[in-house]
Amino acid sequence: MSSTPPFSVRSFLQIQEALLVHFNTPMSSKHPTGFPNDLIAAKGLTGQKLSFATIQKNDRGPWQGGNPADANAAGSVGLVVDVKDIGSVIAVDWADSGSNDFGSLGHPPNTKNCTDSIAERKSSNEWWVQDYTPLGIFVFLPAMVFIKQNGHQGEVRVDLPEILAAYPVDRIYSVSNGSFVEYDRATGNWRPTTYDQIVPA
Repeated sequence: MSSTPPFSVRSFLQIQEALLVHFNTPMSSKHPTGFPNDLIAAKGLTGQKLSFATIQKNDRGPWQGGNPADANAAGSVGLVVDVKDIGSVIAVDWADSGSNDFGSLGHPPNTKNCTDSIAERKSSNEWWVQDYTPLGIFVFLPAMVFIKQNGHQGEVRVDLPEILAAYPVDRIYSVSNGSFVEYDRATGNWRPTTYDQIVPA
């Protein structure tokens, strides 16, 4: 008798067309400078557990209209990653799961909990992830980012050219009119793309 294959978080995300994004947020105050270096540093922190949100093509950022607290992300600019089928995702929750000295207070990444983390979210959910592969930068425009410099600490407006300059070799993704889009640096335009073109099969 054949056994049931183990639950694959990676396959689940592919079916849901949900990107995993680690956003620059006011929680970036733990980083010495915040944007853009916090996300650059995150590319190399694959052995550590970081907080991510799932982002689908109809989702809204905190500064795209409406109450920022109801947005599907706590930040505007983030790092998109790929994960392993098993082992990369540590815990999931439909809201801010909180944490303590022992790690996230979320739920194990099984079929029900991963489904609920997207279906039951009222704003931004939270997935704790490690052992990931960076894929690019995700942007909700207009964008605000958290910075710490020259004695100032807080969120400031950042335009697309500044984001492009901060991450000159990264692919840049966003959402528009219910679709994922990628910025074409050669033409200066956004072009439609798909989940499978962002996250390789």
